[in-house]
Formats: sequence, C-alpha cells, structure tokens
Amino acid sequence: MEEQGKRDGTKELVSTSADCPFHAGSKRFPSTLLAQETLLDPFGVYKMLRSERPVAFIPDQNIWILSRYDDCKFVLEHPEKFSSKEAVSSTNAYRRSAEALEILKQSKASPRARTLIMSDPPEHDRYREILHRALAPGQTVRALTPKMKLIIDELIDGFCERGLCEFIQEFAYPLPMRVVAAILDVPDDQIDMLKAWSDDFIAVQAGNISDDRIVSSARRTLEFEDFILRKVDDRRREPTDDFLGRLVNQPPNEERLSIPELLNICLQVLVGGNETTTNFLGSTLFTIVSRPGLLGDIRQSVARIPQLIEEILRVESPLQGLFRIATEDHAFGDVVVPKGAKLMLCFGSANRDEAYYGTAEFDPTRDYRHNMHLAFGHGIHACAGQAFARRESVLAMEALVNRLPGLRLSDKAPPIRQMLLGIRGFKVLHIEFDPAPKISNLSAKLAHDTRAA
Repeated sequence: MEEQGKRDGTKELVSTSADCPFHAGSKRFPSTLLAQETLLDPFGVYKMLRSERPVAFIPDQNIWILSRYDDCKFVLEHPEKFSSKEAVSSTNAYRRSAEALEILKQSKASPRARTLIMSDPPEHDRYREILHRALAPGQTVRALTPKMKLIIDELIDGFCERGLCEFIQEFAYPLPMRVVAAILDVPDDQIDMLKAWSDDFIAVQAGNISDDRIVSSARRTLEFEDFILRKVDDRRREPTDDFLGRLVNQPPNEERLSIPELLNICLQVLVGGNETTTNFLGSTLFTIVSRPGLLGDIRQSVARIPQLIEEILRVESPLQGLFRIATEDHAFGDVVVPKGAKLMLCFGSANRDEAYYGTAEFDPTRDYRHNMHLAFGHGIHACAGQAFARRESVLAMEALVNRLPGLRLSDKAPPIRQMLLGIRGFKVLHIEFDPAPKISNLSAKLAHDTRAA
C-alpha cells in the first residue's frame, strides 16, 4: 500500500497488492477517518466501505472498521468475543502526555475503574443493575417531564422575541445539561462547569486535541472527581431519594461500589446524558428546516414527531461508532480480524446499510417496529439514557415548531460541524424565525404540568 497526494493536500492509500487490506482493484480507500472532508461528511466514505470493503483496516488509527448493519449487530450481541473495555476510545490522548499522567496520579479514582459501557460481563451485569436501580429511567423521565417542558419554554423565551438565535449555545446545549444537572442535583448556574468537564472527556477520548488541552483536561478531571465526592459525602451523612442518594446508599444485598467505580459511573451519566442529545437536537432541527416541506408537514401533525425522531436518529446518528477489542480471531465473511484487534462499529454507516433498510435515503414515514436503528447501540450495552434523549427531543421539537413561526436556517452565518471522530452534530447553528411572544407565568404552567403528570 502506498500514499498518494491529492490536490487539496490530503493523502489517500492506493492499493498496490492483493494482500493489502484495502485492495479492491483500482478502487481507492481512505488512509484516515480524521481528514477534514471525512469528518464533515463521512457518508460517501461509509458507502464505499460498505460496498467494497465492509471489514476494512485503517492503518492511520490501527483500527478495523465494520460498516454493515449485520456485522455491527453481531458484535454487539457477542460481548464474549468482543470486549467493551475500549468502547469509547480510539486513541486516549492521556497516553501520550507524561505531564497529564503525572497529574492523574493524584486522582482519588486510582486505580481507574471501567464500568458500564467500558466493562464486560459478568462485571457489567452488576454495574447495569445498579445504574438502573439508581437512575430508574421510566420513573425519572415521567417525574422530570414537567421540568423538561419548563426548561424548554424558558430557553425559547430567552430568544423568541429577537427572531434569531444560535441554536446550539442557546438551546441544544443547555437543555440536556439542565436535565443532567437535575439528575446529579447540580444548580443551573453550574451547568457551564459540568459541560466543560464533559467536553474534556469527549475530546480526550477522540484523541485529536492539543497537548495543552490534554493537560488542562487532566486537571479538570480531578475537579470533577472532587465535586462528585463532596456530594457523595453529603448523601452518606443525610441519605436522599435521588439518583446520587440511591447510588451511594445501596441496599444490603448489593455489592458496594468503590470510589473509582462510583466516579466512573457518574462521569458516564454526565457525558452520556448531554453530549449525544446536544448533537442530536442540532441535527434534528437542521433536518426539519432544511428539507423542503418537512416543517409544514410536522406543523399539520405534531403526532408525527416521534417517528421523525427515529428516522433522524438513523441517518444522523449523534454517536457514529463505538469501539471493541476482539478477544479471539473472528471471520467476517472472508476477512479474518485477529485477536487483539480494535474494531470501530460504525453506526453512522450501519444505519444507512441498503442491505438492511432497502434504501439509505431519508424517509420520515419509515416504520421502526421491525427494523430498529443502532443509534443507541444494541444488546447489553444499549444506552441506558435513551428514554431521556427521546423525551427531550420530542418535547423540544414540538415546542420549537409550535412557538417559532417562519422557522428557518439563517442566511447570514453558515452552520459549523463538529470535527471529532465518531461525533455527528453541529458546533454552531444559527436559525431565524418571525419574532414571537414569551409565555407568561411559566411557574404556573409548571405547577399545572406537574399535577397532570
């Protein structure tokens, strides 16, 4: 295999041998998934991989990409063959910074624990059971729904009279962060701090960040740990019936969580509760306002929004992939992935696999009762917070399309995409609309919605 320069300065790998993992006659395959054009729009690369090399080795990152639905689903259903201990990481940036590693030696979470999506059975079974008991997703979603509605209306009130806003910073980021803050019992005035911790974790796992950012992220990791441990101490002194209280004060028949385990679970709740939802809210609104006729159709029947949400989850999966380690040699068709290999299960591609869906094209009427997407994973590691993400997204879109007439993309500032491997969403998304009135007496509305719930 050899590199060949292109006019835009990037490089491709060109197959020169039938033994090369990318050999496909005269076809060309990318040497990296980190090229700017691929991060901006990966779907052409995904389609090429599905068609020509569905099990492909990417030497730049030393990972194997699985791009077809059935292969990704098979891996998710067989944790005994594919370990989850590197589920969220392609290249953990801490490993290349001696200064960051020295800072992390001060952590109260050492030795660091791997829980939930970063663990395998039988350990995973224990963590999952503890999380479900403490989080109580169905009960908590119902209890938080009136607060979600209030937050949504408060956020819209913050910009509705202006006729424009930057949607990510003014809505898509604060909404899920305030929901996560409610779960973690954090005041709204501290959500910027929570978001910074979450962003650091994602950036470190993606790996393509500066050395200075790696070091600052290590310091802020210690800040997050101290913050959570203070709340843990409070609940040990005075037990509470909330998520942290139930997590800390476990029933007698449950094996006690260590400090590193507890901190790792809280970190995953923080990141999982906001990152994907923020990105998905941006992608959902962008899809609704950029596809001709779709906004009008929704306004005529808001009952279609839940179905639409599922289709956008499929075509714009906020988490484009998770990682696994092969615990044994495994053949996918005629390609053998060796023991110890790192695999990226490419949900962004699998969710557009024509062999499974018939067509990858966007279809807001698609029936998901029989062919579910993989946007929230599958099997024992399916996202524990997916009910929160769905409820937030449905409530948000209902309110936005009802309250903001003339909703449209701004023609004054273009959208800016996220540029992290495995993340699909927007950093900046300016929208415009006809100025609309605020809702009067939101506190009375919250009281009414709470009684109704």
